[in-house]
Amino acid sequence: MQKNTVTVIIPMHNGEKYISRCIESILNQSYKNLEILIIDDNSDDSSAEIIKKYMQQIDNITYIKNEHTLGPANSRNIGIQHTKTEYVLFLDCDDWIDLNCLEKAVEKFDSEYDIDVVIWEIKTAFYHSKTSTRYEYLYNNVLTGSMALSLLSHTIENEFFLSPLLGCKLIRKSLLDTHKIVFPDTIYEDDMFTYLTFMYAKKVALITGSCLYYYQHPESLTHHFKEKNIIDFFKTFQMLYNYVDNDQKESYYKFLDKSLKAMLNNMINTTQNPDMQSYYKSLIFKYFYQNIKVEEYYTYSFSLTI
Repeated sequence: MQKNTVTVIIPMHNGEKYISRCIESILNQSYKNLEILIIDDNSDDSSAEIIKKYMQQIDNITYIKNEHTLGPANSRNIGIQHTKTEYVLFLDCDDWIDLNCLEKAVEKFDSEYDIDVVIWEIKTAFYHSKTSTRYEYLYNNVLTGSMALSLLSHTIENEFFLSPLLGCKLIRKSLLDTHKIVFPDTIYEDDMFTYLTFMYAKKVALITGSCLYYYQHPESLTHHFKEKNIIDFFKTFQMLYNYVDNDQKESYYKFLDKSLKAMLNNMINTTQNPDMQSYYKSLIFKYFYQNIKVEEYYTYSFSLTI
C-alpha cells in the first residue's frame, strides 16, 4: 500500500461532454500525490480519444476499457481491484471537485490515525450554470462511525446530515479491503456502499470550505425513472439487511424510510403521466411487502404514505 497516495476512480460511459472537466479538477489539485483510474464502460463516443490525449502528456492516468457494458457499480469494483494506494475517491465523470479537496482530506487523515473516511460539502450544479448548496458543514468535526451512520439515516434530529453520494468522500482503502466492501450491481449502489462504509468506520471526519459539484443535466440518471428503479431499490435494501445486526436495525429502517421517500419524490418529479404514477405506486407497494419485514419496519413507528 502506497503511503499517503490517492487513487481517483472514475467510471465512464459515453462521457465525452464532461470527462475533461472532471479530469482537470483532479490534475489541478493542490495535492499532487495521486493517480487517476478511468474505467471506460464500453463507450462508443469520443471520450476514449480525449483520455488518450491526456495520457500522452501526463503519466498518472490509467485507462481500462470494459469489453461489455457492465454499469457503474461493476466498473467501480474493477477500479477497487486495481487500486494500490492508501486512499480512494469515487468520482462520476460528469461531476468535479474543488481544487483543495484532496489536500485538506489527506491532512485530516494525518491528524488522527483512526479516521477512515473524510467528507466534504456538496453543491448541486446545473447545466444552465447555476449552483445551489446541497450539504454544508459549519465545523471541521471528527465523528464516530455510529454517529455518521445516524446522520446518514436521519436516526436523530440534527442541524445537518450526511449524503450517500460518493464524490464527496475520501476513503481509507484498507477499510474496504478488511470488510470486503464492494458495490452491489444495482441503481442504488451508492446507498448500500456508503451505509456499510460508515457502519464499519471507526471515525468519519468533516471538512468545510471544499465542495463536490454534483452535476444535474437532462441525461442524468436522476431525471429518468423506470420499473428497474423500483426493483433495484428493494433488491439493494434486501441485500443490505443481511449485514445489519439488531443494534443497527433502527438506522437501517430509518435509512430505508428516508431513501424510499427520495425514490417516491424522484418518481413523481420525473413521471408526469398520472396512470404511470399509479402503476409505479402499485409496484412499490408490491415490492415493499414482498421484500421488507413489515412488522419489524413498523416497530420503528413509521407510516408509509404513497
